[in-house]
Amino acid sequence: MSEGKTNIGDILGGVMGMATPMVTGLIKSMLSPGMIKSVTGMIPNLLGTVVDAVSSIDIGELLSSTIGAILPVAMKLLDPLLDILGPIIEAVLNMLTPVLEIVGSLLETVGPIFDALTKVIGPMIGALTNAVKALLGSSS
Repeated sequence: MSEGKTNIGDILGGVMGMATPMVTGLIKSMLSPGMIKSVTGMIPNLLGTVVDAVSSIDIGELLSSTIGAILPVAMKLLDPLLDILGPIIEAVLNMLTPVLEIVGSLLETVGPIFDALTKVIGPMIGALTNAVKALLGSSS
């Protein structure tokens, strides 16, 4: 290179050459058994501190204040939506009411028949299930 120009490579090489032993020594000391033992010794104290901090939080008060702040805003947002959806829901329910009355009367009529059928068919299905289990158990 010419005399007037600075060689960055030489400067960086010199810095790295001086810093490498320091970094290596630092890493060695960080990975030494004594350092690892002291760090692992701090973990139970740290966990105890975290548990104490978490247990000191009053969840009920936190939820109460959060819900108390959110609920009025949510109600203000829901009011216009409910004003729009209210008449639609009412119309749908008015249309469904006659259908539900028919279905309800049919269920009142058919209900006792299904009850009698389940009393008869239930034991039959139980016996068939036991027979299949016995057959499968004896074939294996």
